[in-house]
Amino acid sequence: MEPTPQHKLRGLLIAGTSSVAFGFIPLFTLPLMAIGLRTPSILTYRFLFAALAMFPLLLYKKIDLRLTVREIGVLLSLGLVYIASAMGLQLGYHYMPSGVATVVHFTYPVYVILLMLLFYRQRPTRVMVLAILLAFFGVLCLSGLGLEKVDRRFLIGMLIVAPTGLAYASYMVIVNKSVVRTMNNIKLSFYALLACGSGFLVIALFWGDLQGIPSLEAWGLTIALAIIPTVVANITLVEGVKLIGSTMSAILGALEPLTAVVIGFFVFDEVLTPLRLVGILLIILSVLLIALSGRIAYFLKVSHLRKRHR
Repeated sequence: MEPTPQHKLRGLLIAGTSSVAFGFIPLFTLPLMAIGLRTPSILTYRFLFAALAMFPLLLYKKIDLRLTVREIGVLLSLGLVYIASAMGLQLGYHYMPSGVATVVHFTYPVYVILLMLLFYRQRPTRVMVLAILLAFFGVLCLSGLGLEKVDRRFLIGMLIVAPTGLAYASYMVIVNKSVVRTMNNIKLSFYALLACGSGFLVIALFWGDLQGIPSLEAWGLTIALAIIPTVVANITLVEGVKLIGSTMSAILGALEPLTAVVIGFFVFDEVLTPLRLVGILLIILSVLLIALSGRIAYFLKVSHLRKRHR
């Protein structure tokens, strides 16, 4: 059944809200870091509070929470890659502007293509190859390698954040190719967040201690971090995909790094050189090409057939 214009508009607003919400991660994380909370403690509270907030929704919708042994194994794997993704991104904030870190993390669709090629022999189209090259040159511009004097601290941040895209891509591939692909999306998000939060709790305790939340301001920031860029972003993402499809949702996903860049520039006075701006635009263009690759390939095929029949 073709969605009505009202449904499309609602889907666009919801998917856009999801992407903007994801982009708010630095807005709440950087002040918590400035207060003195360390990465494992922040992420423990973020994901455990998010899972706790989602639990009433599961009960309200009467979603069966039982799991099979195979599902538990996959969910633990998802928790591990989510831990790597979230921790790498937040650690990167210590070394580079948060907006730039988010853009580097946003290269995960490129890693999805590479993982599908490596493990499932799914060859990329020419458009996807172009997108990969654009992403490569985008990262090159951000790092300044061979183009300008390299900031050593910034380069360390790049080395920390770049693998987070691979980790998040692994999360997406595991979800798509494993037994949990048919699991209710809210249930899947709940258990993934719970596994991730539990993992960070173990890391925090192993790191030395789980820090307490020191003030009312910190409590507000922590709850906002758990709700807006975690619970709201995940739930609206699922709803947006249902209403307008994965392609349009992926295109609107470009609002995530743009939001983070704008917040970094206006709220945290983060400096963006012209070369880094070029890198940001190349990476966003790369992701948009990947999202539209199917439609572009179809358009080129139709154009080719029309020329042959003239």
